[in-house]
Amino acid sequence: MLQLSSAIGARTAPVFHRCRVVVIGGGFSGASVARQLALCDGVEKDGVVIFEPRKRIGAGLAYDTTDPSLRLNVAAHRMRALPGRPEAFAEWHARTGRLAADPRAVAGEHVFARRGDFGEFMATQMAPLIEQERIVHRREQVVHVTRRADLWLVTGEAGSSVLADELIIATGQPGPRAPKAIASALNGHPRLVADGLKGEWLSHVRTNDRVLVFGAGLTAADVVGQLAGRGHAGVITLLSRSGLLPQVQSVSDVEPFGDFSVFSPRSGRQLLQRVRATVAEAESQGLSWQSVFDALRQQGQTIWAGLPLEEQARLLRHLKRQFETRRYRLPPQNARIMHDRFEAGLLRHRAGRICRIERSRHEISVDVIKKPAGTVERLVTDWAVVATGPDFGSVITSQPWLAELERLGFVATDPLGLGIACDRTSRAIGRDGYPIDSLFIAGPLARGTFGELTGAPEIATQADQIARTIIARRTSARTTCDLV
Repeated sequence: MLQLSSAIGARTAPVFHRCRVVVIGGGFSGASVARQLALCDGVEKDGVVIFEPRKRIGAGLAYDTTDPSLRLNVAAHRMRALPGRPEAFAEWHARTGRLAADPRAVAGEHVFARRGDFGEFMATQMAPLIEQERIVHRREQVVHVTRRADLWLVTGEAGSSVLADELIIATGQPGPRAPKAIASALNGHPRLVADGLKGEWLSHVRTNDRVLVFGAGLTAADVVGQLAGRGHAGVITLLSRSGLLPQVQSVSDVEPFGDFSVFSPRSGRQLLQRVRATVAEAESQGLSWQSVFDALRQQGQTIWAGLPLEEQARLLRHLKRQFETRRYRLPPQNARIMHDRFEAGLLRHRAGRICRIERSRHEISVDVIKKPAGTVERLVTDWAVVATGPDFGSVITSQPWLAELERLGFVATDPLGLGIACDRTSRAIGRDGYPIDSLFIAGPLARGTFGELTGAPEIATQADQIARTIIARRTSARTTCDLV
């Protein structure tokens, strides 16, 4: 009997295993595909193997946290994580007492649950499948992937080898990368935090320490919330080039407004004009702009697919940040924390570019050319924290086994530099420009093809489609498959 590492809570001895599907990455994306496959009659026992070093499957970096200050940035009833059961998380959250234990989660008509609660929810969905040996969890980092005849050979750091018919890459979003000027000037400095999402550094911050955060998006807001939750009373400065901060989620239950599928925009300019007109129409009817962007999210993949590649690139160049501040919105609780700290003078926001950095053992000085005046301001800080968002440009090069697949011609960076190239069925596109039938890209790494692919509902839908594609390829017409 194959030992399951999730059951014993430790890494297992090296094994060799033959299976139908191997999934690399056990965060939300990988867990979603594995779950859909495991629930299908066409996949045998031990037929799905997940390589994931964390103890729990389904949480990943985003939801594997116990910090109460980290909340979902969408309402619980919109975390449609399970195909066919859109209210599953909201119902579980209330039924298990998490909602009662977290009264601050309620904001207006909505509930913004803690991220850790969603991670626990996903773990409870995966645990029975692991216990029943429908899914095998290998608690190892992948170090080597290659092709053996028509199969994929995946090797983990503990020596486990899995030979599979199908391979799914679901490693999620990469970490941030410090801008070159910062990385060069502060290389090796003990007060440079290369990834603000990794919270080990928080315990070393003193109550009145000054903190400079590079970035002003949701990750930066998380840093502010985590520090505030620990009683930090020093000044935090957010530094960004755009000067834009995330907008706030609506606390009213408003239906998405706008239909962008009729006369679908064929250029970025047409899309912008259409969005502005739709927002004006919504506001004339007493609706918020948020309802329009909720519609944009729902129709985002269709809109993206209708734009030529050059228009997609133009949108990313000129409108990416403006869109992101409205698409990826703050939960009201985090917005309140930031508002209160701004009012108290404990949070500042500067827009500009860095022109000089000086360092000493316990202090860092950053000179910034501010927008729009062009004057120079010196920011002196005790801590410098990188919160610039995912570094999609290093998706392949940051992981040796992916770099190996690229060298062999099985994967390539997508033309927009957002992740790994794939077609509309999520099959990876090789160096020769043709899709590889047995290699799939799941989750945010496929954003270049799908556009909108960071939220739970969109990822869950893609996961379901990948599972159905695999089953359709590998089972007879008579095989029944209830993925719900």
